[in-house]
Amino acid sequence: MHTRSSSKILKLSLLALSMQLPAIAMAAGPPPGSGSGWRTTLTAVYAGQGNADLDNSRGQFSVDSGIVQFETARRIGQQWFTGVSITYAEDNYNFSDLNGVSPWNDIRSLQFGVSMRYLASEKWTLFGLPILRYTAEKGVDLDEGREIGLLAGASYRFSDKLTLGPGLGVFTGFGGEEDIFPILLVNWDITDSLSLETGKGTAASRGPGLALKWRPASQWEFGLAARYEKTRFRLAGIAENIGEDKAVPVVLTANWKVNQKFSLTALAGVETSGALSVEDSDGNRLTKLSYDTAPLVGLVASFKF
Repeated sequence: MHTRSSSKILKLSLLALSMQLPAIAMAAGPPPGSGSGWRTTLTAVYAGQGNADLDNSRGQFSVDSGIVQFETARRIGQQWFTGVSITYAEDNYNFSDLNGVSPWNDIRSLQFGVSMRYLASEKWTLFGLPILRYTAEKGVDLDEGREIGLLAGASYRFSDKLTLGPGLGVFTGFGGEEDIFPILLVNWDITDSLSLETGKGTAASRGPGLALKWRPASQWEFGLAARYEKTRFRLAGIAENIGEDKAVPVVLTANWKVNQKFSLTALAGVETSGALSVEDSDGNRLTKLSYDTAPLVGLVASFKF
């Protein structure tokens, strides 16, 4: 437990709905072009969660969120596609009315991923994405919050408008907990301007989600997206406890493609079904607090080069 400072605390969290998870996007999407060069994207995210009331009148907390992600990918031959991504984020929590005590303060996260996609046939695509992730409170060696994960699956292209497929995510790391969750690969062009697809997000590594998108013009895209998220991190202190924050964000998005290389996305919605918990170093739960629905806003900038 930590004494809360009087200065404003910022929370930077991986926002699943605003970032692209390369393996899922590649597996569910159409085959890449014939070019063999590297395609690189740099993305920056800011998001803010308003005050959320903790249950039993235990207090409130608010969140400011941000992330920076670098990813590059290329096609190798006719059947292979590979990519590399590096993501850094900080999660800084602002708690109030908890008798001057906060369960945690600033959380850092560093993630590395290598994606592989194989075009097994005209219809079938296989993919795999091993992930190495470090998540810990500031003051703790990031290596203490190491997790190793794998996302893998297959997709089947029923037509030029519909691709579906099952997948599985497995993560293991500190606290002895193993996270296993299903992935549904979806890329369905319902009409020329309306589509349903697997949500693009690093936080797909935090859980599954879907996005409904409407493109009324070539430069504009609007969407409704939802996802289940769970984040675990090593806490500071001699007890080496583990913190967890999980929720279901639901957001409306508006994307403006400024030009071929630069786009902006604004989002607004709510965090629902949220809960904070603390476990000991062996993964035994010490406390859990649910929190009420909270407003959520954000901005995403993406550069391609």
